[in-house]
Amino acid sequence: MTDHTTRTTPDDAADRAADPDVDDVTDDSSSDTDATAADAEAIALLHVEPDPRSAEVFSVFVDRSADGIASRSVDGTAAALDAIDEVDCVVTEHRLPDGSGVELVDQIRRRDVDVPVVFHTTCRDPETEAAALDAGADAYFSKRSERDQYERVLERIRGLVGDGTSRTAPATTDIPSGVSASSDAEE
Repeated sequence: MTDHTTRTTPDDAADRAADPDVDDVTDDSSSDTDATAADAEAIALLHVEPDPRSAEVFSVFVDRSADGIASRSVDGTAAALDAIDEVDCVVTEHRLPDGSGVELVDQIRRRDVDVPVVFHTTCRDPETEAAALDAGADAYFSKRSERDQYERVLERIRGLVGDGTSRTAPATTDIPSGVSASSDAEE
């Protein structure tokens, strides 16, 4: 897993990406033993995102706001498939440099790997959403500019993985009102 000790907000991450001369502030207050124990109990999340800035913002949000979730980012299908046996959940963009999110889900399911796959994507096409769900994705969220988009995705991940329910269990109270398991209601 990637060691994310930088303590910034998602806005700070975007600012830092725009200004490479800004130094990171690290938090060395916790011991390595505490971090290792927390990582062992955390949901191992694989974020498949080709855009480095989007990957960093998501990672910083998870690190700052998502107790019990440890994320790592890769930029494409091949790297995701290489890491699939080490994760509890996958969050993917649809548009990937070496394939698509739908192809990734299809390959994961053909390998008989039983991990939830959640789309968090710029692709708002209903046909792509339907193809993703038909391939075996567990949820589909369109990327938005609202801050709560990350919270909704993480709540869905917790609902799929965190409470130990089967990934095929129907979604009920784990989803915020106004959002379905398969799409955003605000489209």
